[in-house]
This record gives sequence, C-alpha cells and structure tokens, in this order.
Amino acid sequence: MQYSNSIFKIRVRDLRFGMYVSQLDRPWLETPYAIQGISIKTMEDILALERYCVFVYVDLNKSDPHIVKKYSPGASGAVKIQETAKVAKGIYQTPRAVTEKTPFHGGQVYADTRTVEEELPVANQVHHIALDVIKEIKTNFERSDTLEVRDARNAVYAMSDSIVRNPDAMLLLAQLKSSGELLYDSAVNNSILLLAFGRHLGLPRAELSLLGLGGLLMDVGKLRIPLEIVTTTDFLGLEELNLLKKHVRYGEEIIKQSGDIPATVFDIVSQHHEREDGSGYPRGLNANQLNTYARMAAIVDSYQELARLQPHSPATRTFQIFNQLKELSRCGLNATLVEQFAHCVGVFPVGSLVELNTGEVAIVLTHSRSKRALPSVMVVLDANKQPHETPETRDLKLLLPGPDGAPYTITQDLPCGAYGVDVKKYYL
Repeated sequence: MQYSNSIFKIRVRDLRFGMYVSQLDRPWLETPYAIQGISIKTMEDILALERYCVFVYVDLNKSDPHIVKKYSPGASGAVKIQETAKVAKGIYQTPRAVTEKTPFHGGQVYADTRTVEEELPVANQVHHIALDVIKEIKTNFERSDTLEVRDARNAVYAMSDSIVRNPDAMLLLAQLKSSGELLYDSAVNNSILLLAFGRHLGLPRAELSLLGLGGLLMDVGKLRIPLEIVTTTDFLGLEELNLLKKHVRYGEEIIKQSGDIPATVFDIVSQHHEREDGSGYPRGLNANQLNTYARMAAIVDSYQELARLQPHSPATRTFQIFNQLKELSRCGLNATLVEQFAHCVGVFPVGSLVELNTGEVAIVLTHSRSKRALPSVMVVLDANKQPHETPETRDLKLLLPGPDGAPYTITQDLPCGAYGVDVKKYYL
C-alpha cells in the first residue's frame, strides 16, 4: 500500500520499534552506516542513531504493519507527525549485528549455564559475603590503617563464578539490594558491574578476577575522607570537592602499603578518574596512557554516580543515564566501551520496571544475549494498571505478535515505584 505522504520527520528519541529510517538529518557518508536505510528493531539501534542525529525520516511504506496502522494519514487515532518529505528511492535495509566485536573484546566465549531463578539463591549468598568482606576491610582499616585482601579475593572469585554461570542474577541484586551503607553497596556493585562487563567482552577468567578486585577496591581511598562528604547528594564546594578528589591518591597509598595487590588493580584504583582527553585527575593522563580496565572502571563509576546523584528525580531512568554517559564519551569516557557497557547492562536492566506496547507493566527478569531489547519479563499490571492475580512470565523474543499484529515490545522504562509496584517484593 502506498501513501502520498509516506515519509515523515521524527526525533530519534521518539522512534519506535518497527519504523524504517530512510533518511537522516545529515549525509549518510558522515556516519558509519555502510548502506542507507535502517529498520529499528532494538533499543541499540536507537542509541546508535542518537550518536549522529537529532532527527531522522521514517518511511511508512517500509515500516512494520503496526507502524503503518498507527502513523498513516487518515488512520483512526493516527499519531500526528511533524513534517513530510519527498519519497527517497532506492533505499533498503542495512543488515547489522546487534553487537559487533571491538578491539577491547577477548577470545573467551561464555554461555549461561543456569537460569536466573536457579542462580539467584547462590548469588544472594555471595552478595551477602561480599558486603561482609567490605565491612571487615573498613573495620580493620580503622584499627590499623592497613588493607587485608585475602577474603576480598575469595569473595571476588565467588562473584566471578556466579556471573560466569549467569550474570543477570548478580546484576539483579546490584539493582535491588542495599545494605543502607553507600560505601559498602558502591564497592560491591562496582565489582559486579565490572565482572559482568568483562564477561560481556569475553575476557579470560583470570582477567575477570582482576576486574572484580579492582572494582571492590576502586574507592578504598574514601575511607580517609569524612563520610558526610562521600555520601552527600548536594553540590560540593571547591574545598570539599578537592578533598574528595584526594581519595585516588589515598587509595594508591593504601594499595601500595598492602604489598600483594596486582598492578592491574592498582591501575584501576589510580586511573578510574582519568579521562581520554586528559581532563581527568589526578595526573591528567591521555588515552594512550590509560589501562583498558581503568577505562572500563571509569564508565562503571560514572554510571553509578549518575544514578546516585539523582535520587530525588523519579523520572530519571536508565535510558536517560545512558544518554548522559554518551555525552560524557564526547569529552573523556571511551565511546566504544560506553556502547559496549550499554549492551552489557541493557537499556532495560534486570530488575527494572517497564511498560509494554500493550499498556501492561512488567519487571525485566533476564536478557537475551543477542536481543537485549527483548528480554524475559514478569507482567505484574494489566493494561489498566491493575495488579495481575498471578504475575505472568513472558519471553518477548519468542512471543508471536498480539491481536493487532504488533509484536510485543517494551515502549519505555519506568521510574522505581511507578504505579505503586515494589520490585523488591518479587525477589528479595
């Protein structure tokens, strides 16, 4: 079916799955796309486009039927479009892999050997052990100003084993579980996120352990900083900010005094606030001077900090945080690693609350490693936002289209507590 006004202009952030992008707001040659034309199938497609464009043009003639039904001129309840354009000819879909291998990838291939449900009890125990280890490190440090890491190594090995079996269980706990102590939670979550990041990149098991230990000890220097400065979400004055920045130097001193910490872990502690463009601290190092794992740690640290500093903004969602990370990649974070971290964690992380195109509300259970925008979810509210008597589990990538012909998709992530849903009660 043809439409005289079949192409319309739309902001990239307003794209929907099933839309076919036929034109950009800039020449195709200024982008990395080898062939003109993109079919929007995953959130990663939208994120990739946002790196280069603000607006794009959607061709209804090449979009999925449910998009045609919703956006075509004269359709009942049709969505108002911003602008029409002349139809471009000779455009066809660009075949692209969901995740392309980068120079940062290793040669290890990991496969899930347990489901989230099977792994979660073990992951819960390991998470508890890791928190206890961090508490013990703090207690020992306050007594003797020294660092004992034997138990920390053992905790990291256990976390690494769990994440290798299925990373979503530990990632779920990082999302939902809290001890109430920022330093403890941050250290354990740094370790979990770096381990999952390393697994995603296919790094060897031994390297995963270094990443995990680096994450656990990354901010150990904050033990010498007043707690009220470390934990505040308010803007710090210049004097307080300079004091907080000293945690890197303090961390270096503490690690050196320990004597049995691998060099890679020291680099993570030393460089996780350095930036590719030399704008970081404490030494203003440039990209070619940075340890790759420290670059990964910088992304994890920024991700956690962006979430922590916006607790009073319930509308802040993971998608927005990743947009902020992308902005930071233009002035310091490694852009390739930021994109890979988005693939790793997922724009809809496990444990997050989402709305489906049916209007139903669901909790993300586990990711498909190949189609992260189509995870398994637990549907907890119906289209009228009323609780289901028995929550229903659905694997979005395996479901047939709904009654209106539209495939089941996630339309948006929701802030914590939306519609009164307490995600923790389903898991913890």
